[in-house]
Amino acid sequence: MSKDNEIVYWAENEAEAVVVIAQLEQYHIPAVKLREGFGAMNSLSFGIFGQIAIAVPKDRVSEAEAIILAMDEDETEWETEEIEESEEDFESDEDDSEESVS
Repeated sequence: MSKDNEIVYWAENEAEAVVVIAQLEQYHIPAVKLREGFGAMNSLSFGIFGQIAIAVPKDRVSEAEAIILAMDEDETEWETEEIEESEEDFESDEDDSEESVS
């Protein structure tokens, strides 16, 4: 790793790394993937050996972290909405089944 770069994120897999890098590059922040030695050497792409570090120039770390945090918040918000919708569907199904029993 270049001494001018700093790791800002650990992706669980290649797909996640690609998404994070694309998001950073959309804001003109250069980013690079770095694989851990054992995982890269053995072409492992899952679990602890498959983690991929995302590094950006040191002078852009705070910007990159803010973008990644916003991505995480958006994902959490989306997941919460999805859970609420599935709960509403479940309650609706329960109401329908109670009406048919009556």
